[in-house]
Amino acid sequence: MDISKVSSRKPIRAIKFLFDTKAPICVYRSYIKTFFNRKNILAGAPDISNFELDRSIGHFSNDWFKPNIPYWHQFLSKFGLYDREIKTLEIGSWEGMSTLYVLSTFPRAKHISVDTWAGADEHQGDDVLNSIENHFDGNTNKYKDRLTKFKGTSFNFFNSTIGVENFDLIYIDGSHHTDDVIIDAVKGFEQLKIGGLMIFDDYFWVYYKNAIDNPAGAVNAFLTLKSGCYEVLAVYGQLILRKLSDGRRLS
Repeated sequence: MDISKVSSRKPIRAIKFLFDTKAPICVYRSYIKTFFNRKNILAGAPDISNFELDRSIGHFSNDWFKPNIPYWHQFLSKFGLYDREIKTLEIGSWEGMSTLYVLSTFPRAKHISVDTWAGADEHQGDDVLNSIENHFDGNTNKYKDRLTKFKGTSFNFFNSTIGVENFDLIYIDGSHHTDDVIIDAVKGFEQLKIGGLMIFDDYFWVYYKNAIDNPAGAVNAFLTLKSGCYEVLAVYGQLILRKLSDGRRLS
C-alpha cells in the first residue's frame, strides 16, 4: 500500500499538485493565505481539555485528526457555531476521533456519523478493520443521546429519509476515490445551510496513480461546478469552505 501526502508546507510541490488536480484560482489564493497565516492559526489553538480527557480514555489506533483543530477553531469561532444549537454531519468516522471532538466541544450539537466501518480501498487487508466499529461505539457512547449512527454508504445515506437535513457543518472524510468524493461533495452541499461550513479531509492525500482520482480531483471539480456559490476559507491538509448560495436561480 503506497499512500503519501503532498506537504502543504512545501509551496512549490503543493502548487504543482494544485495544477495537476485542476484547482480553480480561488484555491491557490486560499492556500497561499493559509500558508503565510499558519503560525497565527496555530497560536490561536482553543481549549480542548474536554476532548483530551475523552480521548485519553478511548481506544484509538491513530490520531489523524488533532492537528486540524486550530484550523477548525478559527472558523467555527468566527461564524458562531460554538454558541448555538447546530446540526453536524460526518461522512467517514473510523474510530470516532472527529466525532468525539464535535460532541465534546459543542454541547448543543446533534451529530450524524456515516460509515460502513469496512474501510476504503487503502485499508483492505488491515487487521484494524476488525475493531474500528467497536472502538467507535465505545469511544462515543458517552454522547449517544446526541449522536445518530448510520451504518452504510454515504450514497445510501443521502438517499434515505434521515439524510433530509439542513446542516451547519459537514465533514467529508469517507472513501477517497474521486467518484465517491464528488458525490459526497455535491449531495452534502445540497444539505448544507447557506452560511454553513464544509470541510474536506486529505486534500493533499495521494494514493491513486492518476492525480485527479484522488480527493483533490473531485474537490476541485466540485468547486469549479459550484463557482460563485461558496468562499474557500482555508487550504492546508484540508480544505474548508463556506456556502454562500445554492446556485439555483429559477428566473
